[in-house]
This record gives sequence, structure tokens and C-alpha cells, in this order.
Amino acid sequence: MKKILIIRLSSLGDIIHTFPMIYDIKKNNPDYAIDWLVDENFKDIARFCPQITTVIPIPLRRWKASKLSAIFEFIKWKSSLKNREYDYIIDAQGLVKSAIFTRVFKGTVYGLGKYSIKEKLANKFYNYSYETGKEYLATTKNRLLASKIFDYKIDTNTVNFGLDFKSHINNNEPGYVIFFHSTSKDSKKYSKNNWATLADYLVKGYNLDVILPYGNMLEKIEAESIKKIAESNKIIVCDRVLNYNEMAELIINARFVFGVDTGLIHLANALDKKLIAIYTDSDPAKTGVFESVKAKNVGSKGTAPLVSDIIDLFEKIK
Repeated sequence: MKKILIIRLSSLGDIIHTFPMIYDIKKNNPDYAIDWLVDENFKDIARFCPQITTVIPIPLRRWKASKLSAIFEFIKWKSSLKNREYDYIIDAQGLVKSAIFTRVFKGTVYGLGKYSIKEKLANKFYNYSYETGKEYLATTKNRLLASKIFDYKIDTNTVNFGLDFKSHINNNEPGYVIFFHSTSKDSKKYSKNNWATLADYLVKGYNLDVILPYGNMLEKIEAESIKKIAESNKIIVCDRVLNYNEMAELIINARFVFGVDTGLIHLANALDKKLIAIYTDSDPAKTGVFESVKAKNVGSKGTAPLVSDIIDLFEKIK
């Protein structure tokens, strides 16, 4: 049996963008075993992928927090791997920090060509590299890389994330929608007034509850602000921070998901939910969700969409 190591350390959205590549590899090479090296903060997300044999967590953030002890922690971590050897080591991230870790393991290293990669220096770590072009969506770029490594063809117009979560929602009930309103970069946020207007529309028109998750206290304050601005009493701020497994359960039982450019909207995309991804300061052609009849991107870098644009899209795909 041949063994593959995928290196995709972070972040949430980038990890989810890797699922279809892994699905394709396993579909075309069902006897291959696939391991995944990932930042320990995202190990639960990597384990959502049923095609993975072993998730290898790496404590990158803990090492950053304690630089003095990082080298000793790294030596300890490396020794725990017991000289793992692979037939294929694939750097699916294309950064120097991810390329460096290809040297921790034994095997032939593959990655993106210097004209397709994010950081050209990373290309120097590879035994073999392939060009995919810069115009492709991140999900498609990963899939094209793997198709060139393993010599199979893909249909770039369709995608399968390979996840097998099942929804148990009772379609006879009004249900709820989710607003992923939070993101790490302020310029990627959608205005609170706009969120409140959208919430009121959904409550008045469809009697839907609107769920506002958050990841920290600042995001909770933002969620509470949206709730105060809105006229409806069916706006619900989560009572605590949900872990990834709980978030997946929340998503799969939702009627619809709205979100800004954040990893959680990509998780909803991977779970095959009806959704609208809202872009204000990034290019959805490169980092957007994979569009289908039930998933759409709206907005663009420097241009936030109108609430009416989002409502029109919702009415088409609801």
C-alpha cells in the first residue's frame, strides 16, 4: 500500500479547501493511505474528512507563544513521529512554513510550481512541482495539483468535499438560519445595520429564527449589537462558544447560512448547505465558496453588496 502525507497546516478555510483534493485522490487511488499534518487547533476539522487515515497534529501556536522552549518541543514532537516514511509528500499550502515541514518526513516531495505558488521560495523544497495557474479558486487549484501528481482527470465544474454528515431537520417546521457575521479582519465585515435589516426580513417573511454564533467576547458583543438593532425578538445569540463539532451540527440542521469571508462559511459549503457568502474586501474568484445552485458568492474586493442584492439571491435559491 502506498502512503501519502498531505501538509496543510491552517487556516480553517484553507483546510476545508483541501477536502475535495483528498476526495479525488482517494476516489482514483482507493488503496492509498492518506495522512494529514495540520495545526493542532484544526485537528478536529481535519478529522471530518473520512478519507484520512491519520491526522498528525502539530502545536504551531504553542511553539510561537513560547519561543524559548520551541526548539526542545519540536525535537520531542519529531521523535514522536517515529521516522514516518511516505511515497508522496504533498505541500498543499505553498508557504515556506509548510514546505519546511516536508523535511521532517522521509519521501518524495511534491508541490505547486513557482508561477502558481503563494511563496516562490517554498518551491525550492520540492522534488517535483506543477503549475496550475493563478486564476483558479483555491479548491480547484488543490484539485489540479493532485490530478497532475497522480495523473487523473477532474471536472472543475463540479466538486465533492467527501463529507458524510446527515441533516435531521424537520422540514415541516420554520427552522433557523445562521449568520456568520464575525471575521478576523474588520474590512471583511458586513455592517451591523445590514445584518439587522436582513434578519428582520427573514423573520417577518419566513418566521425563521436567526442564530448568531461567535468565537470570542468581542464577537459576542458584535452579535448582541446586531440583536439590539434588529426589530425582531427571534434573533438568538449563542450562549457560549461552540467547538467545531457543535458548529457542524448547528450548520447541518440550518435552513440557510449567510456569512462573510470566514472559514465557517466554507464549512457550510463543504456540508452542502444552501448559503450566501458575502465579500467586501477579498476576491471571491480566488477565495470564495464553490458555487452551485444552492451556494453563491456576492460582493467583491472593496465593494460590499446591498442587502437587497442578498435578499434577491436568497429568494432565488431558498
